[in-house]
This record gives sequence, C-alpha cells and structure tokens, in this order.
Amino acid sequence: MLDSDLYSGAVIRLATLQKERGQAAHLLFATVSLISRGRPLPPPMDGVRQHKIGKTGQTVYFRYVVMNVQDAINWYRNLDHDQGGKTPIPSHSEDYKNNLDGLEIEISRLTDDPIWPSLGLPIEDGLFSHPTGRNHPAPFIGITLARIHRRFGCQDGFDLMLNDEKAVAFIARRLHVDLRLYQEYLGSVVLIAPDPVIKQIDCFMVPASADRGERIFYRFVPRPGASLDDLQITTFDEQSNLLTDFVTQEIPANGVLDIDKGDCVGTYGYVLTHKKHGVLLHSPPTPFLRQMSFSLQLGGSEKKMVSVPTGESDKSPRMYYQVAQRLKPDRPNVIGDGPRIANVNARIAIAKTRRAKVESAKQYGQRWFPDGSREDAMRFIQNELERAKNRVIIADPYFGARQLEQYLYAIIPESVDVKLLSSSLAFKANGDQCEKIDDFKKGLIELEKHAKLVAKVYVLKSPILHDRFLVIDDEVWFLGNSLNTLGDKTSLIVKLPNPYEVIERLEGMLRQAVSFDEYQKGQIVSGSGS
Repeated sequence: MLDSDLYSGAVIRLATLQKERGQAAHLLFATVSLISRGRPLPPPMDGVRQHKIGKTGQTVYFRYVVMNVQDAINWYRNLDHDQGGKTPIPSHSEDYKNNLDGLEIEISRLTDDPIWPSLGLPIEDGLFSHPTGRNHPAPFIGITLARIHRRFGCQDGFDLMLNDEKAVAFIARRLHVDLRLYQEYLGSVVLIAPDPVIKQIDCFMVPASADRGERIFYRFVPRPGASLDDLQITTFDEQSNLLTDFVTQEIPANGVLDIDKGDCVGTYGYVLTHKKHGVLLHSPPTPFLRQMSFSLQLGGSEKKMVSVPTGESDKSPRMYYQVAQRLKPDRPNVIGDGPRIANVNARIAIAKTRRAKVESAKQYGQRWFPDGSREDAMRFIQNELERAKNRVIIADPYFGARQLEQYLYAIIPESVDVKLLSSSLAFKANGDQCEKIDDFKKGLIELEKHAKLVAKVYVLKSPILHDRFLVIDDEVWFLGNSLNTLGDKTSLIVKLPNPYEVIERLEGMLRQAVSFDEYQKGQIVSGSGS
C-alpha cells in the first residue's frame, strides 16, 4: 500500500518518440520516482533534451519535471489509451514551460502489474538466490531500496530507435535502463517508491566468547520521523544446501536484534515486512567473511613493450603489447579466524558448480564428436534440421553440392525458409570449379524435385567468413568444422547463449553476398565456369 504522506516530492522522467514532425509523440518509457523525506528535490530542468535518429525523421525527447507526490501519482494513474495522456506539468508554476509541459502524447493500452495499489519488491533469480547483476528486473531504480509498480504498454513500433545505438545510449544515460536489453519496458511507465521506513540496516556476526556462541546482530535505523512499529523480520538460514531455519519475529523498539546461532557456518538472509506497507527489503542468504588472505607485490616502474606483426608476413601492420612482469610475491598475510567447527560448504559449492557447468553444457547443446564419428555428427545435424519450423540458415564457407544431399532432405519444407551462405572456397578448392558449380546447380534442382524444398543460396566472393554457423529458428549452433568434414576429425559444436547478435551479423553477410545464379553467371563470363 502506498502512503503519499511519507514522501516529500516526486520526479517524473519521461522519454517520448516523435515519429513524424508535427505529430504527437509516443510514450517511450517513463519513471515516476517518489522522494523520501529528508532527501532534497532536484532543481527544475531547463528545457528538453533530444536525439534525432539518423535520417529517419524520428526524434527521441527527454524531460524531467518535479511535482508534489499526489500530482505525480495522479499523472501516473491517469495515463489512458482511450482518453490519451499529456506530458507532466510541474507543481510549481514558475517551472512550467508552455511549449513542453501539458502536451498531448500517444499512449498504448496499459496493463497494471501488480494490481494497483499493490507494490512489489524487485528480486532477481529468486528469493534464495544471490543477485548476479545479469537480470535485474528494475535497473532504473539504481542502488535505491525501493518497491515498484508497473504499467506495461505495447512494445511495437520502436524498431528504428532500437537500431540506433546512440538513441539507446541517450535514453540509458537519463533513465538508467538499456531498452535494447529490457524491451518489455518499451511503451511503459513505472512508479518507484523508496522504502519509507528504514534508512539502513547493519548486520554483522559477533564472535563467540567464553560463555556465548556466535551471534548475528541486526541494527535497524529508521528514516527521520519514521517509527519501527509494525515491522517484522523473517530470517532464513541455509547450510550445505539445506534450509535450516525460517523464523518471523517483531523488531524491538530500540531497533536492535541479537540472535544466538552457536556457530555461523551457513548463509543467512532475511525479508523485512511492514503490516501496512508490505514487503520493504530483501537480502538473499549470504555468508559472513571470516578470514582474508592477502600478499603484497612490488613491480618496477619500467614497462617493456614487444612489437609484433599482426599477420604471417613481416610486412604486416605491427602492434605493441606489454611484456608480463614476473614479481616475487610477499609472504601471505591472514586476518581473522576460521570457523570453530569443520565447514563443508566449500566442498559442496565446488561440486554444485561442477554440476551447474554440466547442466549449462546440456542447455547450450555442447557436443563433442571424437575422431571417426562422421556418421554420428551427420545424424545429429540431420535431427536438428528436422526440428526446424520457421527458418534455417547454414553459414559455411565450404558448403558444396554433397552437403545438399547429406543434410537438407531432413528439413520439412512447409513454412521453413532456408538460406545457405557459402563462399567461392567451396567451388575453387580441390577440383574443377566448373564441375563443382554444375553439380551444385543439379543438387538444388534435385532437392526441389524430390523434397519440394527451395533453398536460397548466396555466395561470398571474398573469404570474410571463417567460422561455421547453423541457425534453426531462433537458435544458433557454432560448428568447429565445416559440414563436409564434421566428425571426420575431433570436432565440437555448441549452441550459442546469445543467438540474436549472430543472426543479425549473418543477415548482414547475406546482404553482402551474391545469389548463386549471379555467381554462376559471373564465372561463365570470366571463362572459369560452364
């Protein structure tokens, strides 16, 4: 539940996209940030910042305005697809700009998440997972401890902006979110409500003494004018992948909580809740730092550089890099004491990490083909091609006529777009180029006749493609060998974790290549083909 009396003001940061000059701009992304009591409000913004997206005629605009809390909440809630919306109007009349504030903007239909007026605390992978920084659900809140409410809009119609790196960076500098990575927030608006009660929490371990074991000590510091009443903390302990404790208790009036543990060899987390405001804070299970080992090394001030050619020829352009300095390490120094009892957490963590890597290899299809496993490798690729539903792209500089019959008959032709990206190396290496081109043409005809599959073939005249890739729908396989020798010698293939960049790059190569028919005609004209 949101209590506006607990905040001193609000800042609305708004990015809009004007697609054509003279038309109303579209909501691109906006945040409504409430300011906790005791924190100063930012100065009013003078004017607006803008970024033109190349020669497309589209422009991204950014402006922030300072408002009182209720005005900001009203603006947030009144954005409506049917009734439209307007750029926010500063609460102080002297900050108002008649050519910038109160202007009509286009709003798509917005969906509340969660249901208003509930707020949610952003967590990453899960309640018991330590933050990795790779998938923060609300990067725009920064380091602020805050709850959020979201109104998701339509994310279509922003392709030109997303393809402009400078436009994406322009928004990221001002709204603290990379909309290329967080596309779910396109056309959306978010309310950010910092924790209205707690200023800080101190948490540390108290070492054991002669008469007491180890303890966990919490100290809760409220914000100015706030009370610790109605606060509860739920603590959970994890040891060796076992949940060993899960307790909820009231926060004492003095803000100090001292919990006997005996021995703190596990990891410890908590969730802080308020009877009126709901969930305020969350800390995943984290171990305490007991010992720290360090050593000092002194290096000379002189930096030695080595100059090397960038290619095999001595006439290649040269580059420089620094020679590594071998230093004699100082004796390690250790600060702190280890646990009083044997701790197997490290042993379990090593085994857990190993299992995680094995599972990750399965997820990304890592497959090792030993020497002499040609048939196994071919069957694997054939089985993957049979799964294709929308598209197949094979990028292999040595993809020739034999590979047409070895692999492509496995593709079910209905609704599958097949593109082959080969190179002149496939036709020039080891044999008569004229004959190889003719064989490839015959292979395409046979493929269409017997499998009803029409493959679009492109040829790179210059050898700019070295690695081999297999695209099946939205998955990309990286192949260590070309498809004409995969498995003959030891080979490795792996499914790439970020296929979108590779697909985009391959599409760019396809645009640089010529069609097979055009390549064949060019060879005939030059006298090297039939």
